Amino acid sequence: MIILNNFLISLQFLTIINIKTDTPIDEKSFGKSVIFFPLIGAFIGVLLVIISRLTSAFLPVSVSDAIVLAVLILVTGGLHIDGFADTVDGFAGGKNKDDILRIMKDSRIGTFGVVGIVMLLLTKYLSLQSLQPDTKYFVLITMPVIGRWSVLPMGLFFKYARIEGGTGKIFAESIRLKELIIGTVIVLSIIIPLFRLNGFLMLAVIFIVTLLIGRYSKRKINGITGDVFGATIEINELIILILSLLV
Repeated sequence: MIILNNFLISLQFLTIINIKTDTPIDEKSFGKSVIFFPLIGAFIGVLLVIISRLTSAFLPVSVSDAIVLAVLILVTGGLHIDGFADTVDGFAGGKNKDDILRIMKDSRIGTFGVVGIVMLLLTKYLSLQSLQPDTKYFVLITMPVIGRWSVLPMGLFFKYARIEGGTGKIFAESIRLKELIIGTVIVLSIIIPLFRLNGFLMLAVIFIVTLLIGRYSKRKINGITGDVFGATIEINELIILILSLLV
């Protein structure tokens, strides 16, 4: 019952799906739900595959791919891309830690954030367009799975930056080596049947990229935030698309 409850918490946090449960949501359950992030990524990936197959049956592939990206943003409520924009705004426009954190907390989006989103989505779209048809569906599943898995090593190896706390702090302080190991096993069980040894390569690259993002964030603001989590997911999704073109 506890496992199901934590899974539903994870589903509701990462997507726009809202499922009412009788079990109260406490901070501990909210934090422990992070272990199900890769499974929620798999759910999102399967949804993207269904959308891609349905739309490509009667629309040009270029339009179908655009719809797939739109659904990816819609089903997540724009949560991660908003974090990406805030992170780009803060890191590019802030002069010091306090200034960066203030900009990241601002609900308004700046020029750097707009340019960042445009470049991110454009590169994702062009990468998706360049994929071979026989691997595209595998990539659509793997991309959100590994992207959301990257929250686990990020939260384990880097501390939360904001003194006042936030949603990201709950996740960061709940991730231990146990959560990372279980999450990694879940990811490998999904991607190895799809990409075999290349699946290990993808996960290794994403692990390194995640650590690099974390170190950069630590240097800029002495830690990470919820926005950095979101930015990491978006960047790693793009990396998966690019890796798929290479391997």
